[in-house]
Amino acid sequence: MSAIADLLDVNVWLAFAVEGHPHHRAALKAWGDLKRPTFCRITQLGFLRLLCNRLVMGRLTFEPAAAWVECEQLLTNGVVQFLDEPAGIEPNLKLLTKGAKIQRDFWSDAYLAAFAKTAGMRLVSFDSGFARFKDLDRLILPAKASG
Repeated sequence: MSAIADLLDVNVWLAFAVEGHPHHRAALKAWGDLKRPTFCRITQLGFLRLLCNRLVMGRLTFEPAAAWVECEQLLTNGVVQFLDEPAGIEPNLKLLTKGAKIQRDFWSDAYLAAFAKTAGMRLVSFDSGFARFKDLDRLILPAKASG
């Protein structure tokens, strides 16, 4: 079964939106192969948080209002969508977390995996750690764009 859309991890959103990001070219290269790039609440909040984080953005740090504008601009052209949490996500989340080894970002990653599975989406990330979630339709992007 083909995914209805792609749920993008925060690292992909940031790399796509910030020209100076080390993975910006790789994100741009992958963009044309994505199907209906999607925010969920946790990726939207992560994107807003990172845009406003001086340690991440340096001199390009956004104020909260400007971060909202950046996010809303991504959503206005109709290519990007925002999807509310799908009904029935909790059983998938519990299944993905039972017996798992806790690692950095474990709960957020498990939530994104459960969201993607429940909604019939593919998860797109630069984080190879998503391979720990078996039967997850995922696309792990290479950190460097070739060519």
